Amino acid sequence: MRAPHGRRAPPARSVVVPALYFTLGLLCRLVVFTGGHTEGDELVYQALVLQLEYGFGYTLIGSPLMDRGWPADQYGKALFFHPPGGIALFWLLHRVIGDLAFPVAQVLVYALFFWSMMSLARGVFGRLEGLRLHAVALLAAFTPIMTHVVSRFWIDGPMLAFATLAAALYVRGLRVRSRGGVVLAALVMGYASWIKTAALVMLPGLLALGAALPRFAPGGSARDAGGGWGSRPASPRAAPPEAHEDTAARASAPRLALAFALIAIAVQLPWELWQWRVVGNPFPAWAGKPSPELMANNQYVYALTVTRPPWMYLTLLPRAAWTLLPSIAGLALPRLDARARRIGLALLLWISVVLAVVIGLGAIGYSKLLRYAVLVTPATVLLCGLTAGEAWRRMRDPQATPRARRLATVLVGCLIAGLALEVAQGLYTPLVDRHRDLIVPILLPAGGVL
Repeated sequence: MRAPHGRRAPPARSVVVPALYFTLGLLCRLVVFTGGHTEGDELVYQALVLQLEYGFGYTLIGSPLMDRGWPADQYGKALFFHPPGGIALFWLLHRVIGDLAFPVAQVLVYALFFWSMMSLARGVFGRLEGLRLHAVALLAAFTPIMTHVVSRFWIDGPMLAFATLAAALYVRGLRVRSRGGVVLAALVMGYASWIKTAALVMLPGLLALGAALPRFAPGGSARDAGGGWGSRPASPRAAPPEAHEDTAARASAPRLALAFALIAIAVQLPWELWQWRVVGNPFPAWAGKPSPELMANNQYVYALTVTRPPWMYLTLLPRAAWTLLPSIAGLALPRLDARARRIGLALLLWISVVLAVVIGLGAIGYSKLLRYAVLVTPATVLLCGLTAGEAWRRMRDPQATPRARRLATVLVGCLIAGLALEVAQGLYTPLVDRHRDLIVPILLPAGGVL
């Protein structure tokens, strides 16, 4: 069967498998319609929407929260400390469907994240099939930090979803050398930074990923250019991906990457200028950094800010994203495809930059919550898909040595076990452990650290 214009139609399973996992994940996301949603940040975001609804502006001044003892030195400013992009999304929906806006927004955010993640994976890998297809689709539906943040009325989910969409658009635009596509990606990333400025932390890793991808002439598509490498041995008649490479495309890639970064940052700058004008500082320190008054009056905030060590991200992330360690180990496979190694190292850089930022912020007095590291999610999903595809191909390659096949078989087993644990964690945290606002590992809990 062939698609129009002579292109091969995608196998039915490449459509059915993601649709199945998406539907299962969507059913689990309905939990957001239940519960009281009275966690501190949830109350703040709901109050901000009502402030906008009543015409009081983007501030908590005059909100009932301020009459309940919330510290004015942190929350009583003329301008709330997070950008208004996420609250504006809630507010627009609230004008149409009332209080249902908050859970509906999170369901829509889940859908946007899932399909953006699938698009990003196809932009990076080309075809998705075999273990790679199942790994990417499963994690896109159930990876734990994502399921955690979209089960609450938080703005972390919208930031993640739009940042992932920006990443998918950027990779697509870069692969086919589309200036318009890259500009659109930058605008979407800029909007993500208007939800939370932290979205820009993704830029170094995303730029590194773009630099690791092969460049292709503008006439081809990202799907064709990817060639599905690492999925199965290529047909002898199929031209290798390098045959599509274009010198002009390689030369234009740095300019496109620079334009993407500069436009995304430029879109965010008006928010900093707005803060500067209203509160006298473009980078106020109270965003995410609890005030002394709040820590003194709230033992929970004190525990998250003072008791928890900054390095808890390094110990907790592998026990939530269980595929992370076997995925990293897969980069040590002997005779690993050079393109896979470049992409894997770029994804490691992505994860490392995000972790370095949240650890650094934790060290200078910010709260330490695993959801603050939510921007590692696209990279951990891609890294698992990368290793899964390479190990699966090596395990089934009759030309590989027996030792290489044994190593690949062990790695595939570890990845499958990691997938099972990560999906279980992604179900347990929002569905079973709902009374806590933290991600507590289903295995190897951290005791006093949590």
